[in-house]
Amino acid sequence: MSRTTQETNLQSAAARSRLAERAEPYYRDVQQGLALGYRRGRRGGTWLARIRRPHQSGYCEVKLGRADDEGVLADGGVTLTYDQAVKAARKAQAHEDAKRVSGVLPGAGKLTVNDILDEYEKGYISGDARRWERPGRDIKNVRSILNCHLRPALGAIRLDQLTSDLLKQFKIKLATDPQLTRNGTPRKIKKDSSEAPEDERERIRRRRSRANRIMTPLRAALNYAVVKKHIASDVAWRVSLKAFAEVDSATVRYLSIEECHLLQSASDPDFCKLIKGALLTGCRYGSLRFIKVSDVDLRARTAIVRITKNGKPFIIRLTKSGCEFLKQIMKGMSAGALLFTKESGEPWKPSDQTRRMKLACLKAGISPPMGFHGLRDTFASHLVMRGVPLLTVSKLLGHADTRTTEKYYAHLAPDHLHQVLDDNLPDFIS
Repeated sequence: MSRTTQETNLQSAAARSRLAERAEPYYRDVQQGLALGYRRGRRGGTWLARIRRPHQSGYCEVKLGRADDEGVLADGGVTLTYDQAVKAARKAQAHEDAKRVSGVLPGAGKLTVNDILDEYEKGYISGDARRWERPGRDIKNVRSILNCHLRPALGAIRLDQLTSDLLKQFKIKLATDPQLTRNGTPRKIKKDSSEAPEDERERIRRRRSRANRIMTPLRAALNYAVVKKHIASDVAWRVSLKAFAEVDSATVRYLSIEECHLLQSASDPDFCKLIKGALLTGCRYGSLRFIKVSDVDLRARTAIVRITKNGKPFIIRLTKSGCEFLKQIMKGMSAGALLFTKESGEPWKPSDQTRRMKLACLKAGISPPMGFHGLRDTFASHLVMRGVPLLTVSKLLGHADTRTTEKYYAHLAPDHLHQVLDDNLPDFIS
């Protein structure tokens, strides 16, 4: 049988003075799941809030303050009137609600975070959940975050036990734990006593930036659970999973024209073709290795990139020199053949570029060595520095929107403020 609250007149000090002293509080219902309590003792009365725990047995009691009994003046802080105590009780209930996934709806109490992630993954594949995610993130990347970071840490937790404190601890752990290797084990960091303070700050920024990328699918999955009516409110994660600020100020490294020539000269012939292809098109390694001869249209000076990071094919534009380069490669090849292959004729594998790029950089005197993605950054950086609008560069790179382009390359755009300084500021140096 459910517990009921016996109503007691607690509004006036005179009414409370007629109550007997006892350890058990007197209660008066305020709203569903909340009752205001008054405990009368020898030294005066005390206000309490009794808050029901959803989907759990029992209640929790929160002390609100002293009561303004006869001869005691209320100050709105330590000593409260009846009306002030009611407001404090509602505030206490809101605070308790914020500690958990607020309002887990009936029938969803036994669901775990894994169940929510499963439903979100299916919705993401079908397109139903895409609007809750950052544009451009492919399902392979989303699934990797779900399986490597979210399921091991939170998967077994029931929704009605998922508190804001727990989510906050998860966020802090993300930002402090070392990066994981490809097999899911923590990456070992070499401790160097001579490490500069700037390097440590950069490491913190990188970890927080990584934490933001991991929290994005988690917030999206929980928001999707609200849409699917498993959860009534996003109060629990709105603050506790808030992204770290000012950690995505990206710095882009690019090659000079001279370094591009040196890198090509230092590369093996088959890998040199890949380098040239990346510099002329701005394509990622994962896209270049799947381009076929039939995807290239030399008359239209275009090529279709079918395998992309966001899963959406897009068309790249080719320069005249780019067309001449591809024309030479395509001689004698069938339409279904891959455009870029190893010297043996085998296709390039997912990580074949890593070691070759490092060796080519070392031979070319490029230190520290640059990753293959740096060729894409070089393509974009030189366009921006020549005054090409960011929107145009965004389309040439196949970005979903201009936000990514602005994040990485906006600082390279010609700035009229520099010209103003050069034209108007006197020469102060004697």
